[in-house]
Amino acid sequence: MCSNPSSKSGIISVPASLRDSLSCLDIVWSDMFETEDINPEEARKHEADFLKGAPLQWLTLVEKENSPLVKRDGFSDLKQLIERKRRKQCLVTDVSLRYQPGSGGSTLAMQVLWDFRKDLRCARVIDSNLDTKELSKQVVDLFLLSSEERAKQDRKTVLLLLDTKEKINDLPIKNVLWENLIDEIRKRGINTNTPVVIVLNCIPTDFTRTDTMILSSGCSEEEIKTFKEQLFQQIRLQRKGHWEVTIISLLYHKDSSGSALAGEVLSDLSETFICETWTEPFKTDNTENKEIFGKKIEKMVNELHALYETHQNTVLLLLDHKDTKPQPNFLRNLLSKLQRPDQADHPAFIVINAVSKNAVPAKDDVKLKMELLPDEKNSFAQKRLEIDQKKLSQTFHAFNIMWGGFQKEDVEKLITEEMITYVKNHKESSNTRLLSFLALINSYVPGSHLSKLFCQEFMDQTDEENPTLETKMKPFMDLIVIFSEGEQEDQCVRLAHPMIADACLKMFTESKLMRSDIALDFLNSLVKGKESDLGKICKKMLVVRLEILMEKDKFSRLILDIIRENNDNHCIRLLEVASELFSEDPFYPQTLARLFYIVVKKDNKYEEARKWAKKAIERDPNNSHIRDTLGQVHKNHLLNETKKPFIDRKACLSIAQSAIKAFKDEEKAAEDESGDDTKFNNRGLFGFLQVCKIIHPKMPFEHSEQEYINGLKGDVETKYDFFEWFLAFSRQSFEKEDPDYIRRDVEECYMHHFETDKITLGEKKMYSGELLRILKSDIDVLKQYKGKIENPQTDNEIQTVLYILANIICSESGEQFQKIQEYQSCLHKLWLREMQERRPEFYLLVLLLFWPDDMQPRIRNPPNLEKCLRKMRHSYKTKYQKYLHSRYLVPLFFFAKGKGLQKLVHTSKLRQTDLELLAEGDGNVEIKDLQRISGQVRKHQVFAIRGDKEIRVASHNRASVCKQGQVSFYLGFNIRGPVAYNIRYTDSSGAYYMKAVNEKIRKK
Repeated sequence: MCSNPSSKSGIISVPASLRDSLSCLDIVWSDMFETEDINPEEARKHEADFLKGAPLQWLTLVEKENSPLVKRDGFSDLKQLIERKRRKQCLVTDVSLRYQPGSGGSTLAMQVLWDFRKDLRCARVIDSNLDTKELSKQVVDLFLLSSEERAKQDRKTVLLLLDTKEKINDLPIKNVLWENLIDEIRKRGINTNTPVVIVLNCIPTDFTRTDTMILSSGCSEEEIKTFKEQLFQQIRLQRKGHWEVTIISLLYHKDSSGSALAGEVLSDLSETFICETWTEPFKTDNTENKEIFGKKIEKMVNELHALYETHQNTVLLLLDHKDTKPQPNFLRNLLSKLQRPDQADHPAFIVINAVSKNAVPAKDDVKLKMELLPDEKNSFAQKRLEIDQKKLSQTFHAFNIMWGGFQKEDVEKLITEEMITYVKNHKESSNTRLLSFLALINSYVPGSHLSKLFCQEFMDQTDEENPTLETKMKPFMDLIVIFSEGEQEDQCVRLAHPMIADACLKMFTESKLMRSDIALDFLNSLVKGKESDLGKICKKMLVVRLEILMEKDKFSRLILDIIRENNDNHCIRLLEVASELFSEDPFYPQTLARLFYIVVKKDNKYEEARKWAKKAIERDPNNSHIRDTLGQVHKNHLLNETKKPFIDRKACLSIAQSAIKAFKDEEKAAEDESGDDTKFNNRGLFGFLQVCKIIHPKMPFEHSEQEYINGLKGDVETKYDFFEWFLAFSRQSFEKEDPDYIRRDVEECYMHHFETDKITLGEKKMYSGELLRILKSDIDVLKQYKGKIENPQTDNEIQTVLYILANIICSESGEQFQKIQEYQSCLHKLWLREMQERRPEFYLLVLLLFWPDDMQPRIRNPPNLEKCLRKMRHSYKTKYQKYLHSRYLVPLFFFAKGKGLQKLVHTSKLRQTDLELLAEGDGNVEIKDLQRISGQVRKHQVFAIRGDKEIRVASHNRASVCKQGQVSFYLGFNIRGPVAYNIRYTDSSGAYYMKAVNEKIRKK
């Protein structure tokens, strides 16, 4: 019998037809194993395999057949978070479990699912060839216990475990699945008071590099003690890492003891680290002071670097200030000083970025690290005693590594002298080579495995007697686990733990078997002929770049490690072989091109880079990101040429022309490929401007050459304008800004070609009619130039819009201006002209000035706001949607509690804390200066209601629109239109339906 929790009480049987249709889900039935006769030997074998290092099986969690497994510290926290989220009014919500590979993250997630199986409908995503739309359909079927439209339904929240590292169109699968789930729920017309789905999202995370810790106010002494121990844990963890600079972001409530606690930690660790504190703020909004501030940063970095060089010990640096992130220039300068040729066994700097905040976000995730807290150590010690009492003969390496606190020294002791001797004497044997392959993939792609069948075939090529894999691998079998995954017939082979893989790799390199040799052998001996089966592992090892503090690493971890071994030629050979094996994949030749122009020192490096970049384009000519590499090769070649003592101007111009052509080709490809499911690639436009920043009219070119450069002005201005609105209206995500260098390079390029400075550039921005620049300007800067646009011509739409908007923003500083009806009158005259192809900015201003307000004087025949919204959405779709799709549209204004112009508050006037609450909070949020707007939800659409007027608005969080009813929300405006933030339901669904029925009766 396969049963799920019922919406009433008890459990309900799931029909076989529905069970068979849920092929994307591994469902944890409420009565799983309860009616089966379990073979005790099989149960004990599963438990032993798990303790050794095999993935957890559901059978191992049946406590009547097995002793309870240790639950790591995050178990209770994860359960509490899920309990909190299941009470939330929304369609979809999520809980994140961030874990270091090898720390037990997947195990913890399965333990939690098992614990909830009688209370929620629990399922794990089977991620083979994942189709998120089909998966969404099946998840909603499980929620309803029905796949038929009019069939009887039994609704219960689904707890969905998503533990996959794949991406779709460079977006995390959870983001894509989230949107697909909401679309499916809306399609089915589901209204609900509780979530349809809680996504338990498992995210592999490298905590040795960065982490964020949050300390709220009102913590008890015990809670503060626990938090302090967690901070020590994080410092210990980062101390084990090999990154040059690591960051701990410590966000603490202003009424908490965060600053004092951080100081205590430094004091306690003063004998272990070189401890330093810096309290000056990083942020400066004064443009004139940026150069001075930059020099201060450089001086500080030089002093810190000298400190590290003197002591050759990690510097624990406390930044105690009010900025949420260390200034990028500080980190960039620090990293540039630390170009250590070899990978050190400790970081040079651990930076604790302690930030005082008026409000801190509620804890929304659980973290599992390769460090044990005191209570966990006790639990593992008790389990160890239990294992010893059973006198089990196997060596449970995975368990022992955790029990010992993930100590590198303990793991390296598992590599016996016999193994080391065997490897040295049998380097060419198939078992040594297979062990090296497993060590390589399990170290660089944790959690990966090889098919037992492939391993056996590899062995059979070199051994005529065809012994079993277990027999052949006997010298190393103690380190290996063989297991079955799901319903696959073939078994899987991997090393027992990622730390064992690291220790094995160390053994091989000390035996003069280098990473590049192992990887090359792996490609030639095992991957060849099995490219479709092993392609993902190869790409993750050789191509995929990890995110670092501010941007991506330059290459994959494996390639970077081989480069550190001063083996550029080995990298080249390795990527050439991979490029031949995966002969249609453009990313291998692209990586080769990048390797040549970034790393290689040969004279012909740029020629080789061009060759491989062109080969990548041949394989995927329509991919703009692939085309970008050729432009980057030319651009870097150009930079290199201009740094020489004697510059060959003709050669430079020729290279610049090639770069410009490459970037224009990329721009065209980006225009052609962009659609509703892809991000627009703007690197072609930016690359063009970077090249034009290098080659500009101030350089001493001959007349004919100067004509070519002067001819670039038109394109420079067009692309400059693109980035003006692109950066004003959007950002990568709410959490992630675009890098500072984009705006800097764009502006410097413009100033070079139009021979202007910062002051006249500011005037240009005002005269240009670009409304958006005012939206981003400091108010003092705006006042400086506002006089330039006073008294606009009444028939000049650009001047009028610019003039009105400038006054709206300046009114927030307390200055007295004309009454709102005078601005309305100016705008109304323009509205009546019914011009075509207006920009969204015009319609935005109409909405801001004519939004229904009981307090404002009424103008005769005001603009129809529904019509205005339709036109605005159409204008946005035609002018901006292609470029801003998949980016976060920043709110420009919010509806405040004032009157007239004071009813509008520009985003720049809100505190960062308020913006965070608006973007990430829920219906319980209260923002002091903003006004809640009354509204209504019908058929998953939100309407703002004012008297007899109703206007449809977008919802900032689609998942929060979960049922029909009366609502209130904060009203914001972005370049696409009005947006409802922090939606709060103000009456019950029943009351809403009664109102609707009575309204229909009254109308009859």
